[in-house]
Amino acid sequence: MKRTLLSVVIANTLLVSTTAFASDRGFAPEDTFFDDALNFGGHVGSSVEYEYKTTTDWAKWGATESTEQIRTHEVVSLFYRNSKWNFSTLYAFKLEDRKKEQSGYSETEDGYIHLLSLDKGFNFGSGWGVGTVYDIEYSRSQIYSTSGTNGLRHTTVEHSFRPYLTYWSNDFGAGFYSNLEYLLNDEDKSEWGKIKEEGYSLLFKPYKRLGNWELGVEFFYQIKENENNGKKVSDFTEKYVEPIVQYSFDDAGTMYVRARIGENETNGIGSNDDYFKDIRKATIGYEQAVGEDWLMKAEYEWAKDTETSNAAQYAGDEKVVEQNTLFLQALYRF
Repeated sequence: MKRTLLSVVIANTLLVSTTAFASDRGFAPEDTFFDDALNFGGHVGSSVEYEYKTTTDWAKWGATESTEQIRTHEVVSLFYRNSKWNFSTLYAFKLEDRKKEQSGYSETEDGYIHLLSLDKGFNFGSGWGVGTVYDIEYSRSQIYSTSGTNGLRHTTVEHSFRPYLTYWSNDFGAGFYSNLEYLLNDEDKSEWGKIKEEGYSLLFKPYKRLGNWELGVEFFYQIKENENNGKKVSDFTEKYVEPIVQYSFDDAGTMYVRARIGENETNGIGSNDDYFKDIRKATIGYEQAVGEDWLMKAEYEWAKDTETSNAAQYAGDEKVVEQNTLFLQALYRF
């Protein structure tokens, strides 16, 4: 699941609901289910994302350099938000293709993705809100390679359950968004085997508005267990800090910059071999309203992961992955 892109959509929705719907609401006698259901807003949209990744392997394996290109076309996204129910839902259908190349080897993968997200919130007044987000993403694709793989079936089902707590103070122009997450990911690559990931994470994001500026910082911590063909093979932990600066122009759109510094660790089961990654990521984006109904967005992201290990065969060695991603989106709001 593209946690970064999805979190932007949901976090923005939650921040709006925290400020806009903080007061309690009572039903009038004439209110019906259909009256409430038709009291909604939302958007229809589409996006494209292009990711280019280079990997320099361990020196033990010849420091081989490989490249990987991933193109994701969100054919359509449908977003529905009902202010009376404090409920929103997002559905997206995407097409994705991937191509990996290195000396003497090439691999391609083509498939599609269905994503469904449900968000139900409750507001208690005085700026406090709680709620729950449930996401399910299903992907299906086929893999081909020059080593003889011909149409290998690859399916993934990912579940994310996130209860959240939000707060906003008009007096101080500040607030926070926080959530806990339970994550379950089942991946089936046919004869290549099955992978299962199960874990928990904690996210906390305080932010402050100063005129046209918004300043925030995101703290994240995650633990996961990884299984391969039904057998636990490793434990995984990740943590990062990500400062965020956003500026809204008086006569234009909104620009934002994010910078992530983090690390993760994979501990093998039944061995003393551990792997460590230093994570660096920078993002710059711009959103612009066009007329009364359209919203355009462009985002560029650079990331670099440097991996080391305490395994004897990798002593003094490292594996480096560098990634550049461009994301373009258009939404029609109603």
